[in-house]
Amino acid sequence: MDGDRLVGTSSGSGGGCKFSAGTEVLAGEFQGNVLVATLQVCLAGTPECVGARSFPTLATYNPHSGVLSARVRLPKGCHSPGLKDFVLFLRSTGAGESEDDTAKDGALGGRGASPAVADEEDAAEPKGSETRAAPTGPGPVEQGLLFLASKSPNKWGFAQTRFEAALVANPQDIDALVGMAAIHLGQGNPGKAHQEALSRIRPVPPTRPDVYAWQAYVADQQGDGGSVQRLLRKALELNWSPENPKPWEEALVKALAGDIELAQKQLKSRKRAPGREAAGAGSPSP
Repeated sequence: MDGDRLVGTSSGSGGGCKFSAGTEVLAGEFQGNVLVATLQVCLAGTPECVGARSFPTLATYNPHSGVLSARVRLPKGCHSPGLKDFVLFLRSTGAGESEDDTAKDGALGGRGASPAVADEEDAAEPKGSETRAAPTGPGPVEQGLLFLASKSPNKWGFAQTRFEAALVANPQDIDALVGMAAIHLGQGNPGKAHQEALSRIRPVPPTRPDVYAWQAYVADQQGDGGSVQRLLRKALELNWSPENPKPWEEALVKALAGDIELAQKQLKSRKRAPGREAAGAGSPSP
């Protein structure tokens, strides 16, 4: 450990890829009890899988059990003897003394502690009930939104893995689907944002007007100006608040600033003239 930065190296004790002692296999920085890291994984399976490959990952540290755990998304057809159900477990041989940074250092083989167990055999079969303790800290969706809110495209990969993990558990998780849509839109791919994320939110709950705002953003990127206004009015009617956007909504609000202002004016005009649609004998409202 160097401050919040962690570097983990192989003990050189074996494994399918025969990492030599001192090979860097894990590196990242802690944000609270979450480690944002790159992990080298030894893969097996189809011929295309065999060998070592690096993956971005988020690991959660549990100070109560001294366990660092991370779910790794492997390519189709690949597996690793170092993972159990696609999860890496690192456990301390000297954890549990306290819950402060000293305990974290202990769990990771830091100052004044025994090294963490990181051999493939141990990682594949965590021993003792302590290694199965539920991790603390934010869940996958909350982690993904935090990365999305950082506004750094370099962190979108981490956000995406968190949202995908959440959608495996609950395919209808609206926050995860909105997060995926935001990533696709940020990458200039509105088709994916609609087809793979927003179209799965049906019906849109009245408590989630932001979904209509994201649909408007998709329509804007696809050049469908008429739908932009209609969808923004729906969002505003359900009390979506562009004046106080969530951090991951800021790009949306900036991109649609003019359309949002126009939609707000149209709604105010309607409120000033109640019954205008009925009086207009079927003529469209402004």
